[in-house]
Amino acid sequence: MRFSKSIRARLVIGFMAVMLPVVIYMLINNSYSRDIVREKVSETYRNTLDIYVGQTDNNLSQINDYLYKMSVLDSDVGLLMSYPMENDGYTLTKIRIDSKLNRDVGVYNIIDAVFLYHKDDIIFGTNSIYNDTKKIIKTHMDNMTTEENLMMNDQHSWEVRADNRMPGTYFLINFIKVADGLFVGAMIKVQDINKMLSIQWSDGDIGHNGIYLRDGDRLTQSLTENLAPLNLSYQISDMPYESLTDRKTGKSYLVMNRMSDMVNIAYRVVIPEETLLRNLLFFRNATLIAPIGFLAILLIYLFFMRNMLFKPLTELILGMKKISLGMLDVRLKKNKTLEFEFLGNTFNIMAEQIKTLKIDVYEEQLRVKQGELKQLQAQINPHFYMNSLNIIYNLAALGDTESVKKMSLHLADYFRFIMKANRDTIMLKEELLHIENYMTIQKIRFPGKLECIFNGMDDVLDYPIAALTVQPFVENSIIHGFKNRRQLFQINITAEMSDENEFSLTISDNGVGFSAEVLSKLQRMEPLQEGETSRLGIMNVIHRLQLLYGEKTSITFRNQTEGSGAIIVIVFPKLMEGGKAIV
Repeated sequence: MRFSKSIRARLVIGFMAVMLPVVIYMLINNSYSRDIVREKVSETYRNTLDIYVGQTDNNLSQINDYLYKMSVLDSDVGLLMSYPMENDGYTLTKIRIDSKLNRDVGVYNIIDAVFLYHKDDIIFGTNSIYNDTKKIIKTHMDNMTTEENLMMNDQHSWEVRADNRMPGTYFLINFIKVADGLFVGAMIKVQDINKMLSIQWSDGDIGHNGIYLRDGDRLTQSLTENLAPLNLSYQISDMPYESLTDRKTGKSYLVMNRMSDMVNIAYRVVIPEETLLRNLLFFRNATLIAPIGFLAILLIYLFFMRNMLFKPLTELILGMKKISLGMLDVRLKKNKTLEFEFLGNTFNIMAEQIKTLKIDVYEEQLRVKQGELKQLQAQINPHFYMNSLNIIYNLAALGDTESVKKMSLHLADYFRFIMKANRDTIMLKEELLHIENYMTIQKIRFPGKLECIFNGMDDVLDYPIAALTVQPFVENSIIHGFKNRRQLFQINITAEMSDENEFSLTISDNGVGFSAEVLSKLQRMEPLQEGETSRLGIMNVIHRLQLLYGEKTSITFRNQTEGSGAIIVIVFPKLMEGGKAIV
């Protein structure tokens, strides 16, 4: 019984048809919920980052305005260079400017240092170490106020500089020219900007933040130590955010980048998706575990169905198979289910009736003889059928569709012949046509290697013989005689009429012939060993000839005296009126 058509399979399919849409709905709902939460939370974080970047740029712009006003409006800055540096007026002016700068550093808490630079003197206010700050201003301003660098300075954009004496190494600097050789400027530590950014995104909790040096839309270097937890692309995307996965850990992250308009830096925030979807973890886990739960329910369901349905049904089918095999003593046990109890009682009654049925002696003998004949025919039919299927398989594997179609047509003729073979006898011409179909199929398998020739058949084509009397010998010749495939293998089937009006049929080939052991057994009509199963068809033909024609028929086996090859001669009794053989 095909499993796909069984009740068990259909119940499982029905259960899956109900449960599968539920699981799919849960998965789709969970995915949609994740997308909605990701979008809403990322929108909040984007707005927060945009506000912070905008506020930072605004602070840098205000500091630029402050530097510009100081260079233009502050009277002390304007008077400073009018005094010689050794003059008391210069010293007093410097003291007033120094006081203002230290005051303004406290007002603009983002500023690390505000300075007034001259190559011979530096006035500044700072929140850091005084001497280190002075050296940093001296070193970098000497470099930035050269003629070449002054030509590239637009006094609006800030520049990223690096110095090991500066905490965090990196800092922002900008300056405005007051007079020849005099500049007012400010410095901001990058780590101070990043500290304010970290207030919103605490490392390892909400997310990871960092500030990067950029060149256009590419990040070239990290300016902070708190690096992101995964190796991210250094290309700044145009999208509001990106969703990336760490290949090593398998964790997913939400990445947002924002570029500053005041300095060539970019702010990057990396947020673990598990932080975004923390409240959805339960629903996600429930969705993932749901299929396992449904599978457990299915197993429990099948267990109960096995006891209630499958087991009684299997016992019923097994009992019917035993009855069909003639085991009439089989009886079914009582079942607790009403329907199966009724079927079991009915089965037991029918089995008892079959066992006690009386059959007439003559009809019984005739049934036994006919059953033996059908059994012998059934033993022969599978040989050709299995060989044909093997050929179709090989042709299909080679992709030879034309040969497959041709093969299928000949195989259809074979089935038609098998249906005719249920008759007691058929005409010899029908058997020969069947052999031609068989040889055509074998020629498809071995092109240019096989040939079958019929001789003297005109007078005996209408002779009635048992179906599948000649074909097994042709098949046996190909199986056992066709060894040298480099040489054309030829089978000759010759019919001759004797003086006593007996009809003899000779099948010969140019193969290797019978082995000595097999030939000896065939000549003595002894059964072949199990290892010679491919020659069992010959023994079946012998038994069938004896059942149909009795002692009026004979069959002999020998090898050719010259060369090689096997020879089989079958003698049939003469015909009587009505076209039937005399038995």
